[in-house]
Amino acid sequence: MWCRAFGALKPGPLLVALGAVVLLPQAEGQTIEELKSLVQELDQKVRVLERKKELEQEAAGDKAKSTPVLSAGPEGFALRSADTNFVLKLRGYVQADARFYADDHSGGTANDTFLLRRVRPILEGTVFEKYDFRLMLDFGSGATATAANNAYVQDAYFTARFLPELQLVGGKLKEPVGLERLQSGANLLFIERGYPTQLAPNRDVGFLVQGDFGRGNGSSLLNYAVGAFNGVADGGSGDIETADDEKDVAARIFVHPFLKTEAKALQGLGLGIAGTYGDHDGAPRTYTSIGQQRFFGYRASTTPATAPNVVANGTHWRLAPQGYYYWGPFGLLGEYTFSEQIVQQAGAGAGAGTLGEFRHTAWQVAASYFLTGEKNSFKAVTPNRPFRPGQGGWGAWEIAGRIGALDVDDDVFPVYADPGTSATKAFSWGLGLNWHLNKNLKANLNYDQTDFKGGAANDLLRKGEKAIFTRVQISF
Repeated sequence: MWCRAFGALKPGPLLVALGAVVLLPQAEGQTIEELKSLVQELDQKVRVLERKKELEQEAAGDKAKSTPVLSAGPEGFALRSADTNFVLKLRGYVQADARFYADDHSGGTANDTFLLRRVRPILEGTVFEKYDFRLMLDFGSGATATAANNAYVQDAYFTARFLPELQLVGGKLKEPVGLERLQSGANLLFIERGYPTQLAPNRDVGFLVQGDFGRGNGSSLLNYAVGAFNGVADGGSGDIETADDEKDVAARIFVHPFLKTEAKALQGLGLGIAGTYGDHDGAPRTYTSIGQQRFFGYRASTTPATAPNVVANGTHWRLAPQGYYYWGPFGLLGEYTFSEQIVQQAGAGAGAGTLGEFRHTAWQVAASYFLTGEKNSFKAVTPNRPFRPGQGGWGAWEIAGRIGALDVDDDVFPVYADPGTSATKAFSWGLGLNWHLNKNLKANLNYDQTDFKGGAANDLLRKGEKAIFTRVQISF
C-alpha cells in the first residue's frame, strides 16, 4: 500500500518532504486519505515558498537594473548608472619635479629648484550613452591667471560619438597636430617634451570632426581629424581670441598600414601628417631649451615708438610629418615640424613697418626599451610585476634616448631679433631612466645637454646647457 501511494506521486520539488513522510511509521488509525491530505498541504507550502523566492529574485534584479554603481581602482573613481549610459569619473595626476643645472651660479643660467610641474584634477563622464565630456584644470608651478585664461583651464570639451567613423568634438582641446603633444602629460617618455612641440599649437577653442576606421588591437587602421579653431601662436594655448577675427583650420591623418596584416613585427608602425593654416596677429612666442630656458625671442619693447617691437601680422601655416614604431619592448618616435609666419617690425628703428616671412623648423627622434620585457606603446604601460618589496615585484624599468633640434630662420636677424641675445639654433641630446612602480606611480631621471648657435652675448647660449631632471608622478 505504501509503495502504491508513493508511486502515484509525481516527482518534483516535494521529493524531500515526501521522503520525510514515507520514512515516518504510519500513525495508529491514520488512513491513506489523511496522508494524501498532508502531502497536498506540504506541496502547497513548498509552492508558496518557491513563488516567494521568485518574487525576491525578480525584485533584486529590478533593483540591480536601477541602482548606481560606485567603483574605485587604478583607473580612478567612478559612479555610473546601472545601464552604464551615465558615468562620472574622477581622475588626476601630480608631478613633483627637480631641476639641477651645471654652472647655475653663473649669469644667465636658471637656478636649481624643486617644483610642482603639473597638478591636474580631471573630471570625465558620459551622458545619454554617446555624449562624453572632459574637464581638466592645472594648478602647477607657473600657472597664472591671464586674459586668455590659458593656464588653469587645460581641457573643457564634449565628444558626440555618433559612430566610430564620425565624432563631433567641441570646446577647448588639443589641436590635432603635434605627435608628442597628443600624448598625455602623464605618459611622456621624457620629463620635458621635445622641440617640435614648441612649433605645434597646444590647446585651443574650436570644433573638430574625427573618426576611426578599422579598429583592432587598441588602434585603428586609419584615424582622421579636421577642425576650425581660434588659432594660437607656436606652442600656445588660449580660451578666447582677442588679436584678430581670423580662424585656423587644423587637420591630421594617421595610419597603421600593417595593423590588419600577418606581419606582426610591423603592426606597431604608425605614420601620419598634420598641419594648420590661418592668419595671426599679436605677439609671437619665444622658444626655450629642453631645460625650459629662453634661447630665442623676437624683439619686444614696452615703448615701440622708440624701440623695436615685432608682432605677428599675416599668414601662418604649419606642417608636421610624424610617426612611431613599437615592437615588443622597443619603441621609436619621430616628428618634424615646419612653422612659417608673417611678422611685422612694428616699432621704431631699422626696418620699422616692414613685413617678413620666416620659416622655423624642429625635429626629434626618441627611442625607448623596457628592460623588464613589457610591451612598449604610445599609450600608458602597465608593469608586468608591480613593485612589491619582498614579493619579487620590481615594477617596469625603461631606458630612453633622444636627439632633437630647433632651427630659427637666419633671416630673422638682425632686424626682427637680436643676434647677441637670441640663438639661431638649439641642438639637444638626452638620456632617460623611467621606473614604473605600478600603474599609478612612476619615477623619472633625465640628463639633457644642449648646444646653441649664435647669441654670444648671452652666457647660457655661449656655454650651453647641462641639466639633470627628476620627477615623481602619481596618477589615478
